[in-house]
Amino acid sequence: MLVPETIQRFPSYLPIDGIKSLFAPVVWGPLLFPFPELRKGQDAMLDDCRAAFAAGKHLLAHAPTGLGKTAAALTAAIEVAREQGLLVVALTSRQTQHAIFVETLKRIHAQQPLKIVDVISKQDMCPREDLDESRYGVFQAVCTALVRNDDCRYHSGFHPDFLPQVFEDPLAAAELKALCRDEVQCPHRVALEAAQECDVLVCDYNYLFTPWSDVVWERIQRPLDEVLLIVDEAHNLPDRIRLAASPTLSLQRVHEAQREADRALRAQLSILERLVDNLTGHEGEKEIDGGSVSRMLDAALKQKLTDLDGFLRKLERSAQQRLQRGKPTRMGDVAEFLNHWRFLKEGGDLRLAHGGDKPWQRKLSLRLLDPSVVSAPVFHAVRASVLMSGTLRPRSFYRDLLGLEAEKSHKTTYSSPFPPENRLLLCVDDVSTLYRNRGDHLYHKLAASLTAVAQATPGNVAVFFPSYALRDDVASRLGDHGKVLLLEEQGASPAKRTALLEKLQQRDAMLLAVMGGIFGEGVDYPGNLLSTVAVVGVPVPPPSLEQKKLEEYFERKFGDGKGRQYALTFPSVNRVLQAAGRCIRSETDRGIVLLYDKRLGHRPYRRFLPKEMRHCTSSAVPALVRGFNVPRKENLPS
Repeated sequence: MLVPETIQRFPSYLPIDGIKSLFAPVVWGPLLFPFPELRKGQDAMLDDCRAAFAAGKHLLAHAPTGLGKTAAALTAAIEVAREQGLLVVALTSRQTQHAIFVETLKRIHAQQPLKIVDVISKQDMCPREDLDESRYGVFQAVCTALVRNDDCRYHSGFHPDFLPQVFEDPLAAAELKALCRDEVQCPHRVALEAAQECDVLVCDYNYLFTPWSDVVWERIQRPLDEVLLIVDEAHNLPDRIRLAASPTLSLQRVHEAQREADRALRAQLSILERLVDNLTGHEGEKEIDGGSVSRMLDAALKQKLTDLDGFLRKLERSAQQRLQRGKPTRMGDVAEFLNHWRFLKEGGDLRLAHGGDKPWQRKLSLRLLDPSVVSAPVFHAVRASVLMSGTLRPRSFYRDLLGLEAEKSHKTTYSSPFPPENRLLLCVDDVSTLYRNRGDHLYHKLAASLTAVAQATPGNVAVFFPSYALRDDVASRLGDHGKVLLLEEQGASPAKRTALLEKLQQRDAMLLAVMGGIFGEGVDYPGNLLSTVAVVGVPVPPPSLEQKKLEEYFERKFGDGKGRQYALTFPSVNRVLQAAGRCIRSETDRGIVLLYDKRLGHRPYRRFLPKEMRHCTSSAVPALVRGFNVPRKENLPS
């Protein structure tokens, strides 16, 4: 049996295919694998991950739900990291996904002790009850002031001698928070200190993929060229990068900053106010030149005996002084926006001016078009990476979008381990949620079919819509479906999301949510919790100047008609597939997936959907659902 020590005998530049051929005659021993046996397809992914990490490559893994990709990627990364003295960093897009990683790491730790750190946002780890419900900006302001004034007993109570307790057993972030509360320690500070010597770090995308990630990473003090990176649900990464680097500054926010400022700074902010006022004095939105705005602001500020650099320094200093007094500040928001405005190079971004009647409607916004501006330097710096998702197709799309080097990237698709007969997949061909089709007739048709589906389904039904507006239009027309109706709340707190999931455990509910939301992607539904999943429509973004510029940018960069594919088609179909994948989560699950939109049965979407998809009308759906739910003969009592 070939053991992991063999890895270091091969040069790091050896191609993946070369490594796999060298290892072909033997079988890698899954010495750290956390489960008794490997699933179908999981063994191939385990070997591919080992080869990628050993060779310093990037593996884009399209791994369907149930394959066991978390266990495969972690086992491979830890084996290679232990042999080469590297750090494993596992990134997730949502806190709900941390639990899967930590539980798997606990199983590995039982076989081979590891130092593990799980870290989430500072606010969610904070043990202070007086800051539990604070708005994020207020929390940051109060936290910064408390720390600077040495008024937080949790932060000032930190002592390095406490760190060994963190490593005794793998702790999820919530468990670390509870331990630190008892020991009067700041959980976030403890986590970052412990990360300096851990073997595996589990954290959010933001810790590596934002313009300010280097600030946090400097505290961890681990060089990126010693990192083996795992990116979970990697289909989310491009949009998360864009969102984090796309700030907005409203005229109202400038007004609020002025009220906080001293006389000299107020006069300088009035220059910015006039500039924003002039740029947004129109209806709708229009593109503006970012460089000219910076030059105009700089020139105007020089009349007040300063320049843009000096203005930003004064804003930041004044904001810090206000924070030290325990007061929230808008001056810091203004400074952060202007720093973003100058940070991003023009070409991969869009600068917009939005008009409106209200001060909060009149605003400047920066929209990052090209996420590779942020991601490419990270992937270039880390030793190797595995990007994995159940909907990582087409993989060349993600390679291009994230700026991965083609010669260092390897793409692999793994087949689903689920028996196809356990799922009924229907495309409903007589409805379309195109904007021109929307109206009372469509809403009643969808509501009637979904009502009948709920009546025909023993157990929970989840319905995912492209927007809350369409969801509400259909929900208001539902008939007596005989189930508890649950509605996803936009921006709901973790506590409210947990409460909703607990209601689903009663297994007689109908959940109405949106594609791309927490329940459509970030929540697992174990134990066949969902009997039927209906996906209504295709979440195509509405026409806008930003969408148009995004398509134009990708077409210029990649050509071959990829502009529309990269900006619209591929992201939309991935959200559909993510929502549809909520139904079948294990080999023993059995369920129904309904796709309510005829567009999904045709190009360009059809090629992404399973071959066993059947077509039907909305009126035929209930009978098909009832037929599938009839107990099979082998399950009937004798």
